Amino acid sequence: MKTVDVFYNQGNITVTRSTRGDAEYLKHNMRQADRDELWASHHFTPEQAMDYAIEKTIFCLTGKIEGRPVVMWGVNGETVLGDRGIVWMLATEDISKVSYRFVRHSRYFIDMMLDFYPHLHNFVSAENKISIAWLKS
Repeated sequence: MKTVDVFYNQGNITVTRSTRGDAEYLKHNMRQADRDELWASHHFTPEQAMDYAIEKTIFCLTGKIEGRPVVMWGVNGETVLGDRGIVWMLATEDISKVSYRFVRHSRYFIDMMLDFYPHLHNFVSAENKISIAWLKS
């Protein structure tokens, strides 16, 4: 069975299956809002979160500008046999360069996550405006 590695490619923006290299870049360049939220919610450092994302996430994609990772997102099951998925998103400060396009095109990727879990949820800090916009999309 052939797997798809590029899910979106328009202009200088691509969305690909996440790699360990993407996670390495993100853990060193993660925006402060995401660092703060990781620590407040899970007591995770960016390193721990990115390692978990690559090793444990069922569905994990990376948005890139000119080949450079800007945002990574995915979904994990709430329980092993459940139908609820926990969506997550972590980004660099460069997400602000494409936040409108990212949110506008997110529905396609949210539908992909819904194929894994018919019920998606998460919580987010009220100060994290980009994440809130994405979760509402």
